Amino acid sequence: MTGIQTPVALSSVPKFEIRNPTISITVLVYEKKDLIPVYTSKFCNQRPNHINLLLLSKGDKFHYTLITSLSRLVSDRTQHDGKTFVCQYCLHQFCYEHCLQNHLPECNRHPAQHIQYPEEGQNILKFNKIQHMFPVPLVLYADFESFIKPDGEHEPSGFCCLRVSKFPEHDHKIYTYSGDNVLQEFFKYVKQEQDTIDKILSSNLPINTLTDEEALTHNAATACFTCEQPFTTTNVKTHHHCHITGKYIAPV
Repeated sequence: MTGIQTPVALSSVPKFEIRNPTISITVLVYEKKDLIPVYTSKFCNQRPNHINLLLLSKGDKFHYTLITSLSRLVSDRTQHDGKTFVCQYCLHQFCYEHCLQNHLPECNRHPAQHIQYPEEGQNILKFNKIQHMFPVPLVLYADFESFIKPDGEHEPSGFCCLRVSKFPEHDHKIYTYSGDNVLQEFFKYVKQEQDTIDKILSSNLPINTLTDEEALTHNAATACFTCEQPFTTTNVKTHHHCHITGKYIAPV
């Protein structure tokens, strides 16, 4: 405890660990009926003696109390009947020790964390990205092949690019290249595809004459096909159509 004032402030816990190289410490607090890790040693699972402390406070007074079983302390978080293996960083429980050991290398890269769930009334997710409901008309998928040079570096040897479209006449065009200057050839090909796609998307055909069935569907609609909001005098019903084919799509 040399050079450490008492009562020991939370900020002094790392100093204590430096002076006691066989000990690692985790400090938890209890707030709003929940346990929260406020300090987790970077030496967890590396030193022979690990200590879990619960920091109790009232006003400007505080006191550390020893946690003899972290598994029992957080037992109400799971329906597992028996001992659990608890992560010191996020307090997540595992039924088997090997599951905890698999979890730790990823979790210990981050500071101590507290899982906070949304409150009732804020725990309902709702889709509101209306613009993403319209399918992308054309997409390019690319895949590279490479070989490994003696120094371990990957050298591209070729690529394949596939154009996929919701328009059958522009769908499934495959291009394959194998040879030198792979990346330069790839960007050259993508630029050619961009020019082609720009020409396709620049079409602006007027809407085709609606069939009897399409007219009945449109006239009967009382809400938008995408956002499902009702049509009003300010939210006016519109014929949504494809500008490339002229086909009627839906009332929006």
